[in-house]
Amino acid sequence: LGKIVIFPTPLMMTFNSNMESKHPHHSCLLTASLHCSNLRIAGFSAHTTRNLLWSTSLVPVTKASQNIIKQNRGTGDHDITPLCDGFRRVLSAYILFNDEDDGYRITWITNANISNDEGDLVHQHSSPLSHKPQCNILQNPDENAWEKCFSEADTGRIHHGESGNCFGPEISYERYLRVDALLNDILHRRQFFLFKEKSVPNESLKGRMMMPEFFYNLVSVSNELQVTIAIVFSNLAASCHTSKKSPPSLGVVVMVSLWDQSYNELKWVQHPSCRGEAALKGWCHELAMNWRMRGCGVGIFCVDKTKLLPTHQNWAGEIHECNIDEDLDDDINEPLWENHVSQLRSGGRNLILPPKHISMSSLYTSADMVSNQAVNNAIPVKRIISRKSPIELIYG
Repeated sequence: LGKIVIFPTPLMMTFNSNMESKHPHHSCLLTASLHCSNLRIAGFSAHTTRNLLWSTSLVPVTKASQNIIKQNRGTGDHDITPLCDGFRRVLSAYILFNDEDDGYRITWITNANISNDEGDLVHQHSSPLSHKPQCNILQNPDENAWEKCFSEADTGRIHHGESGNCFGPEISYERYLRVDALLNDILHRRQFFLFKEKSVPNESLKGRMMMPEFFYNLVSVSNELQVTIAIVFSNLAASCHTSKKSPPSLGVVVMVSLWDQSYNELKWVQHPSCRGEAALKGWCHELAMNWRMRGCGVGIFCVDKTKLLPTHQNWAGEIHECNIDEDLDDDINEPLWENHVSQLRSGGRNLILPPKHISMSSLYTSADMVSNQAVNNAIPVKRIISRKSPIELIYG
């Protein structure tokens, strides 16, 4: 279990510093931070935690004009609940995904000083994807999970009185995406015979679906709130030795529309030798990285497609988490990677090392990694900085 803390950055504090001068009768300016405790935080075991924070300009609202409500709910799908009644367009907001082992808690974060009526009211224009789930895969999370705490802006001292003149982040909307329910719907719809129990004596239980061991990773989130997830799972037929030709593990890359819960299966894959928890996790990370690198056009995927072999489509380069800008251009340097592709084509089975590690800053631009790993490793350090943010961790 862990705890998530959302707090205002120095930019927000500077932007709101005029509040105190406009309200001189207030003794001090307070900052608000949001705390969510006792959460499962499984994202630390994923290929990165940068993929858990995304910038957006659309914030869901539950009270919209009747016109928008009619446009969104005139589909006749009574069992599937829309994400919201409409969206409010704002200058800046963020979506936080927290992996809680069976899905993601999805939280929209805005500035507390933004009025609920501020911004244009819009409805969703994206068309439904290919498949509709049989039941809701988006659910309401635990209510009152977030606690707001106040502190003095100039001293950081905890404030226990009235909030008065304060600023900071606000939770605007929250839902829970059940990845286990999504996978169950995919398997049930496809009716894979290899996932059905065949040795159950009770006739009423025959043919029921069994959930395999599975792992997943968040790949991307689009501006239209379409979420791409890589899911891998064990092949029950192979584990039960019912078919010698069955691959031990299968995987699927799925795009889910948060708006109406429809989804597309973008690609199915199989692994000839992946068995066990550690191997499944590693393959899931590799699949997610491969799909993200292809989408961002980094590494060998910045090279003309005609120069790539079919086997190169599964390429996933080594990565690094350093917050530096100096090597970002090399991640999409076509001559550099074209030379590497030529070596791969002519190298046969020989190990060909890539010219560089791909920076995670090239793949996920909305978040920086700020850690105290150097301190834990007893490396002398005075401050740890972010790539483009004024935030610093200062020791001393």
